[in-house]
This record gives sequence, C-alpha cells and structure tokens, in this order.
Amino acid sequence: ALPSSESNDENESDAFTKKMPSESPPPVGTNSIYPSNSLSIIKKKTDGSTRYQQQQVSLKNLSRSPLILRSLSLFFKWLYPGHYLFIHRETFLSAFFGDTNTKSYYCSEELVFAIAALGSLISYKSETELFQQSEVFYQRAKTIVLKKIFQLEDSSLAESSSSSKLAIIQTLLCLAFYDIGSGENPMAWYLSGLAFRIAHEIGLHLNPEAWSNVYEDELSIMDFEVRSRIYWGCYIADHLIAILFGRSTSLRLSNSTVPETDELPEIETGIEEYIYDPKVILSTANPLKKLIVLSRITEIFASKIFSPNETLLQRSEYLAKFNLEVYNWRRDLPPELQWTKRSLMEMTDFNPTIAYVWFHYYIVLISYNKPFIYEIKQSRELVEGYVDELYYLLKVWKNKFKTFEKATIYMIYSAILAIQCMKSNLIKKDRKQDFLNFLSAPTLNYELARKFIENSEDALHNSETMDLLGTLSHGNDFALEYNFDFTLLNEIDMLIGGNTNDGLSK
Repeated sequence: ALPSSESNDENESDAFTKKMPSESPPPVGTNSIYPSNSLSIIKKKTDGSTRYQQQQVSLKNLSRSPLILRSLSLFFKWLYPGHYLFIHRETFLSAFFGDTNTKSYYCSEELVFAIAALGSLISYKSETELFQQSEVFYQRAKTIVLKKIFQLEDSSLAESSSSSKLAIIQTLLCLAFYDIGSGENPMAWYLSGLAFRIAHEIGLHLNPEAWSNVYEDELSIMDFEVRSRIYWGCYIADHLIAILFGRSTSLRLSNSTVPETDELPEIETGIEEYIYDPKVILSTANPLKKLIVLSRITEIFASKIFSPNETLLQRSEYLAKFNLEVYNWRRDLPPELQWTKRSLMEMTDFNPTIAYVWFHYYIVLISYNKPFIYEIKQSRELVEGYVDELYYLLKVWKNKFKTFEKATIYMIYSAILAIQCMKSNLIKKDRKQDFLNFLSAPTLNYELARKFIENSEDALHNSETMDLLGTLSHGNDFALEYNFDFTLLNEIDMLIGGNTNDGLSK
C-alpha cells in the first residue's frame, strides 16, 4: 500500500530539517533583492577628488559673489523657516563658507542657486540687477540638478554617496516652491515628486539605526539630527503641496520611522545677516512638531471627507470631527505660538518666523471647509471667521512693512482661498477688496498673484475662462475640484490592517 500524503509530508519535512545547518542562517533581507533602505547597486568608485575640488572652488567663488550673498540673506531673513523646514540654515551656511567641521555635502552649487533664486525674487525691484537674477539662478539650479538626476552630461550621481543626495532633495523642493510662486503648478508637482522619490530611495524616512547601511561615511549625532530635520521638513512640504494642489501625499507617517527632530544648535556669531532678528533665538523644533501633528490630522481625515463613495451626511460628520481635532490642535499650542482673533486685532509686530504656522493652519482649514460652504452652516461660519483673521493678519504686515516684496506663498494662497470663498456669495464680502488689493499690489513679486488677478478679470468677460486654482463646486460633486486620489492608499490600508483609518471607521 502507498503511504498517505500526510505521512509523506512528515518524512519530507524531517529530511529537510536534518539537512539544515545547526547555526542560524544569515538574514535574507526584504522581499526585494535590494536593501529596504536603498535601491543603489554598489559600483566601483572612481577617484572623485578632482570633482570634489572643482565643487569646492565653485562654492568658494559663489561665497564671494555679492548677488549670491544678498540673495541668501534675503531668503534666510524673510522666508526661513516657513515651508522650507527641510533646510537647516546652520549646516548649510557652515558648509557654504567652508567650515571644515561641517560635512561638505550639506551644500552644493545647485542648492545655492536654488536658494538664491527664492531670495532674489523678494528683493526690491529697484535692485534691478539682483531682482533680474532670480530667473537666471532658478534656471541654473534646475539645469545642474536635472543633469545630475538623469545623468545628462553629468554621471556623478551614479557614483555619489546617499549623503550627497540630500542637497539634491533640498534643491528640487526649493525649485518646486519657486514654480508654485510662479503659478507653474505642473512643474512644481514634477520636481517635488522627484524629491520625495529620492528621499525614499536613500532611506531618509527610516530610523537612524537603519542608516548605517545607507550612508558610507561616519555619521555624528548632529548628522542624525540634521537628517531627521530634513525628512520632517520634506514631510511638511509634501502635505502642504498636496493641499494646495488637491492631491494625495507621497510621504506618510505610517512608513516614517525616523524620530522627530529636536532643537538644533545655532551658530552664535557671524551669520547675523542671515537671521530675521539676531537678538532672538529661533525655535524651529516646536513649530515643526506641531505642523507634523496637523499634517497627520489631515492625512487621517482626507480620505473620508473627500471620498466620492461617502454620502454628504457621512462627509459632514467626518468634517465636524476634523474641525474639532484642529480646534483642539490650535488650543493646545505652546504660548509662543498661540494667537486669537483678538490678539491679531491688537497686534503691532508681525513676526514671519512664527506667523507661517498660522498661515499653514488657515490654508488647511479653509481648503477642507471650502467645498462644503453651500451645504454646511458650520463650514460657512468657520470660513467667515478665518477670512476675518486673515484680514487682520495681513493688516499687521502692511502696517509694519508698508510694502509686500517680502511676502510669502503662504500669504498669497491664503488670500486666494479667501477670495474664492467670498465669490460664493455665502461669505461676507467686506474684506474682498482688501485681499484683491493685496494680490494686485505692485510690490508683490510673485507671478502667481498676477495670474490669479488676470484670470479672475478674464472670467468676468468670458464664461468659458477657467479659474486658475479652480472654482467652488456646487452641490455634492466635490470630486471635481478636490481630486484626491486615495483609491490605492485605501487598498493598502485594508491589506495592512483592515479599513480602520486610525480608528475612524464607518
């Protein structure tokens, strides 16, 4: 008689066990043939000393350029930290000025040009030579970085360390925000997407314990902290861009194991020209941590609030929960970040190193409530209150600085959102002309504002003209304006842990 299949399986299993070595087998890694934290295949390294020397000579020349120095000063004084938290000012400047105690890869030629493009853009138009260099710097940075990424005339990236790709990520995001300010949204989406892909490729989202297999050089505690700062700055930038464009995010908290950044040391002297207020110690860790929490809240609720599969009643319930969570977020801010409508009405000093947190909040809240103002009374009331607060915040700016050269993308998008809501005829229009005057101001240097105003004027005479950033959707069809692509993300969530959405199940 033939042995049973069960007996056969047991015999084969015993035989296989006997063949196994007694010692523990080596780890087999992930389901991919590549490490979990990098896609790079180690290549034979060529002598990069010549290329390194050329880079250092180039940076040395740039550090002597009055136009570059003035541009960097404008950027770090007026735009930093803002939505540029993926840059750490101290390590960048130390590397830029050749400090031997700082890793040279924290600065690169393309990153200098990208930051200079942003800085020179907010110069006075009377500084003709500097202002006109903005587009030149932008094109120079983009040419260098794209040649590296796609190995066009420059194959150095294929042989470079993962550390040297940090500056490439930062460059791409600076260029993306330059494009956003110019109203070139598709290019901004492409460049930022490249940045987030590279961040994942080098394992920037992983715990430092995993980085030992990624980075070829010795990493100090400071290096770990700076990488953490760069990653979480990327995370905030990703979530902001996703909200501005109505798209899903690339970097998610669920696969980010890198610890949150702590306060990093400042350079005590020598960089006064690159600080908004040299007498005040700039805190970035606290605002960054709070913005991470706010971004996490949006990440949890977005798929529910904007899902085409949910009824209006279900969406409104999730929106109410979202508004409550964000209300609690604002209430629990540390004293130095707190603000109220009353405090804005009484405020005389505008501090851009704090106000960016407030603008970020307004953009999130208005963007999430705007599609619902036709159907939900709470959304109308909230948006009306936010528009009032924005008016007072812009008024504080105008009273202090008089002109708008140093304004930010945060301010422009906030004003555009406010105007769009007031166009619905459901929100009080008392402040509409003030926001239009801001966007039309001759001292505002961003093309985005001009394009929005021109587009709005064209729309008055041509019913077929599409609004630059989309118009308010009527009825229940929010998907037309807020085209969040969450299909794949929902499937992944279900595969990993069921359709829980962090406790927000149906």
